[in-house]
Amino acid sequence: MRDLKGIVEVELLVEEGGTLTPTREYVHRDTTYVEGRSGQRYALRVRNLTGGRVEVVPSVDGLDVQSGKDASFDLRGIVIRPRDSFDFTGFRISDSEVATFRFGSIEQSYAAKIGKPRNVGVIGVAVFEELAALPPPPPPPPPFSPPPPPFGGPPPGALGAPPAPQAFGPPAPAPARPPAPAAPPPAPGSVPAPAAPKGLGTTFGERRESRITSTQFERATPKPAAVLVIRYEQREGLRALGIDVDGLSQRETASPFPAETGYAKPPPGWKG
Repeated sequence: MRDLKGIVEVELLVEEGGTLTPTREYVHRDTTYVEGRSGQRYALRVRNLTGGRVEVVPSVDGLDVQSGKDASFDLRGIVIRPRDSFDFTGFRISDSEVATFRFGSIEQSYAAKIGKPRNVGVIGVAVFEELAALPPPPPPPPPFSPPPPPFGGPPPGALGAPPAPQAFGPPAPAPARPPAPAAPPPAPGSVPAPAAPKGLGTTFGERRESRITSTQFERATPKPAAVLVIRYEQREGLRALGIDVDGLSQRETASPFPAETGYAKPPPGWKG
């Protein structure tokens, strides 16, 4: 799937026979769904379609993939170079490793295990474009040289010094907003943990290598330029939503007489 501005393309890859391959997407009531199976490994591939760098902040089950915190636009993500792609393969645990994304029951999901099962079943991608660098200021004008005075006129320099050249540069950055005060922790035992619903979630899987390094990136806007959403569910759950996962639409439009002429062609290996 792509965002409406054509900034990025997002694919969910699922493991089949030891290889990650793009899975089928189902669009139902303006929402994109994919099918998952318990124990199956998956990854999120984001491809930058533009000629500039973009920053991608993904979330899984309402959790930030990089930090494990509640997903927010204020958190930082991965910078993807122009026309390049990056595979998010798990929750990050260091600069060189992640905990693999694997489908599992909601009770087994990472979100449920840390007491936050409310948003299990959804994957989000927020995309930020980079602030374009301002052009360098023009060179200062040459020093002012007054014409020679006429005979009997005032001596050179009596007309006054030339005005100083005007400086050009980027505007001063806006003052940073003070961080919002942290909410006080609830009193022990005052609010019971929400019960985990039934369905499919994402577990905190085994260690897997995934190396990243730090870089500088200034966002063009505080809000993302695009937000993409994918919901995942087991086949039974997709059926319950009314999604055609079994190809029933093809069966309903099957023709009893696709060709009116000719005889039956024996299948390969038919001996009669």
